[in-house]
Amino acid sequence: MKWLYKIREFLATALLVFVLDMAFGAVTYFLVKGVTTLFDSQSGGDSMSLADLLIGNGSEALLATTVIYVIRTFDKRLRPKWLVYVLLAVMVFVAEQVIFESIYAQDFWRSLWTIHPLTLIFGSNIMAASCLTYYFMQYERNRMQKITEQEYQLLQLKELKTKAELEALQAKISPHFLYNALNSIASLVHENPDKAEQMVLLLAKFFRYSTNAKSQYLTSLADEIEMVKTYLEVEKVRFGERLEYSVWFENEELRNCLVPQFLLQPLAENAIKHGISKSMDKGILGIEVLDKGQKLTIVIFDNGVPFPEQLITGYGLRSTQDKLRLLMGEDAKMEIINGRNPNRQATANQPHKAVEITVRKQVSADFTQQPKTYPKPLAQPS
Repeated sequence: MKWLYKIREFLATALLVFVLDMAFGAVTYFLVKGVTTLFDSQSGGDSMSLADLLIGNGSEALLATTVIYVIRTFDKRLRPKWLVYVLLAVMVFVAEQVIFESIYAQDFWRSLWTIHPLTLIFGSNIMAASCLTYYFMQYERNRMQKITEQEYQLLQLKELKTKAELEALQAKISPHFLYNALNSIASLVHENPDKAEQMVLLLAKFFRYSTNAKSQYLTSLADEIEMVKTYLEVEKVRFGERLEYSVWFENEELRNCLVPQFLLQPLAENAIKHGISKSMDKGILGIEVLDKGQKLTIVIFDNGVPFPEQLITGYGLRSTQDKLRLLMGEDAKMEIINGRNPNRQATANQPHKAVEITVRKQVSADFTQQPKTYPKPLAQPS
């Protein structure tokens, strides 16, 4: 608690003042006793008990610490800095004299103006202790301020680096996809103009989404899936009946969950480029969004060529890992699965490799889209 920390800081400061005051007092006592006879004229001054000494110096330390904290509330307005130390020393001495004379003196006003030389000598101890303590506090405050500024600058640099990395990831979207799509359009222009037109419109929709989305890093899962569907529709024009895909939500509310932009498209492209396109069988690609309580799991599976045992991560997998690391931190993980569909019984024609992403649920009230209709999964989870 903040107030408890303030009390501990005050008491630690008072302890430092007390130790310095005792140290200066001991030196002063033996110097004065050795070279003057002032103690002889101060009745009882040489016979003060240890308890009285500790109580007196402790009281002085608490009083001086209070003055130090008062000074610190407006010390930034005082110029030059030496004026702060002069003011502090005077305030400590005056406060000490006023309070102690009001307690112990029989005639307050007379004693206040009649100051014994020992009072001045030993009063200088608490003034010196107060000024030295204030110096240490100012030094520490300046040091912590510099550390805080450096940490802030480092955080800014880290934020800029993260932003640059994310923008670099988004800028690299789909070079192979664009190359293949343009080649397909060129081949369809004469053979099937309607399909070529359809592909151009889908391609325009896909890149319109990509261009408009550069200013933000998170999007609703519904929008992300819609973008992936647009991509898959373009690929479906390319592959025709050789490609079939499905999207399925276990819970309709999951559509409003936030995920990194372009999280799924590189994985879908990776599945088609390295899996389905190299298989002679009909390509099956599916996306399932599963409710895991405080988390959600997104599974992208296909029946293409399995992942090699010694997998070297390419751009699709690496970009997904980077986005999860930069935007989701330790809450997110990605698992590569070979040989089985993680959420249903394996059959002869079922997809047999998958990428499974698990992230913490984040829902934004800004996303109020009406639920869209998606194809049913190829088979219900067992």
